[in-house]
Amino acid sequence: MQDPTQRDERNRLSLWHLSWPIGIEMLLQFLMGAVDTVMVSRLGDDSVSAVGVSNQVIVSGITIFALINAGIGVVVARKWGGGLKDQARRTAVLAVQANFVMGLVASLAFLFGSSAILGYMHTPDSVVPLAESYLTVVGANTIIVLLHTVINAVVRSTGNTKSPMYITLGMNGLHLVLNYALIFGIGFFPEMGIQGTALSTTISRIAALAISGWLLWRTFRPHWVAKEWFAIDRGLLREVMRIGVPVSVTAISWGYSQVILISIVSRMGATSLASFTYIQTTQQFIWVIASAIGGGLQIRVGQLFGAGRHDEVERSLGKAIRIGTGLCLLVSAAVYLLGTPILSLFTSNSEIKEISLPILALFVGYQPLRVIGYCISGSLNVVGEARFVAAFSVLGMWVFSAGGAYVLGEMAGWGLMGVFLALLADEAVRSGAFLFRWKQRNKSLYYSRKQLSS
Repeated sequence: MQDPTQRDERNRLSLWHLSWPIGIEMLLQFLMGAVDTVMVSRLGDDSVSAVGVSNQVIVSGITIFALINAGIGVVVARKWGGGLKDQARRTAVLAVQANFVMGLVASLAFLFGSSAILGYMHTPDSVVPLAESYLTVVGANTIIVLLHTVINAVVRSTGNTKSPMYITLGMNGLHLVLNYALIFGIGFFPEMGIQGTALSTTISRIAALAISGWLLWRTFRPHWVAKEWFAIDRGLLREVMRIGVPVSVTAISWGYSQVILISIVSRMGATSLASFTYIQTTQQFIWVIASAIGGGLQIRVGQLFGAGRHDEVERSLGKAIRIGTGLCLLVSAAVYLLGTPILSLFTSNSEIKEISLPILALFVGYQPLRVIGYCISGSLNVVGEARFVAAFSVLGMWVFSAGGAYVLGEMAGWGLMGVFLALLADEAVRSGAFLFRWKQRNKSLYYSRKQLSS
C-alpha cells in the first residue's frame, strides 16, 4: 500500500496539479487582453494598432530582463525539491533585489524614451500619437510588472500554482471594471479613451503586486532574515547565472528580433499591423495551453531533478509533449474553422479578415511545434543545457524568424503570410535540434548510471 505522504507528494507534483492553475491564469490574461482589444477597437483600428505595437515593445523589453529570472525559477524548484528551503528563500530575496533594479531602469527608459522607440520601429504616423501616450504610461510601470512576475514565479516554483492564479483573477477583474469605466467615461469617471486603458492597467497591477508581496512573505515565513535583503549571496548568484546568462542571451536576442519583426510588419502599413495584432490576440488563447503545460513541466522537472529522481524526468517530458501537441492541434483547428466570427469580434474591415484567415490555417501546424520546442527547451535548461538552447534559439531567431520574415515578407512580397512562414520554419528547426540534444543527454546519463551500478 502506498504511503499517504508519498501519495500526497506525487499528487502535488503531478503535471495536472501544477499546470491547470497556470492555464487558468494565462487564460485570464488572454481574455483580458482580448477584452482590451475589443474595447479599444471601438475607438478605431489606429487605436488597436497603437496598443498592439506598444504591448509588443513592452513585452520585448520585459523579456530582455530574463538575465536573473530565467535562472530563479529553476534554482528555487531545485532547492525546494531537494529540501533546501533556506537556500530557496535566499534565492527569492535575490530575485526581488535584481528585479527592483532592472525594473527601475526599464521604467525610466519607457518614461523618457517612448517617442524614440516608436520612431525606430517605423510606426505609422497615424498611430504614433496614440501609441506614445499609451507606451509612456504602461511602460513606466514596468518595475511593477517585473516584481509581480518574479514573485509569482518564485511561489509557483515551490509547487503553489493556485495562489498566483487567484491574484491574477482579482487583478483582471479590477482591470476589466476600470477599463470600461475609464475608456468610455461611465458614471463619475472621465472619458479617457486609450489613456483610460493605460491607467486601468497601472492601478490593477499595483494592487496585484501588493498581494503578491504578502504571498511571498507567507510562503517562507517565519524564516525571513532582515540582513539578507541588504546583501548578495554570491554562491546562489553564480548558480542562477549559469542558467540565466545563456537564457538572457536568448531573451535579449528575442527582444531585438521582435523589434525587427514588428518594424517589418509596420512598413507593410496600418492594415497589416492591425491584422498582425488581431492574429496574435487570437493565437494567445492557444498559447495558453503550451504555457500551462510547459510551466508546470518545468516546475516538475526542476523539483524531480533537484531530488535526484532522473528517471521520472524523461517520462514527464514525453507525457507533456503528447498532451500539449494534441490539445494545441485541436484548438488551432477550431480557431481556424471559426476564424471569420472570431475576427468579426475585433473588426469589420474585410481586408484585415482576408489577410488574417489564411494565416490562421498556418497556425494549425505552427502551434504544436511551439509546444514541442517550449517543453524540451525548458527541460534542457533545468538539467544544465542552457548554453545549447541559447545557441540554437539565437540562430533560429535571426536566420529564420527575422531574416526569413524580411526575405519572404518584404523582399518576396508575401506580406504577413511570409512573416508567419518564417516563424514556422524557426520553430521546426529549433524543435528538431532540441529533441536531438535531449536524446543525446539521456543516452549519456543512462550509460553513466550503468557504469556506476556495475
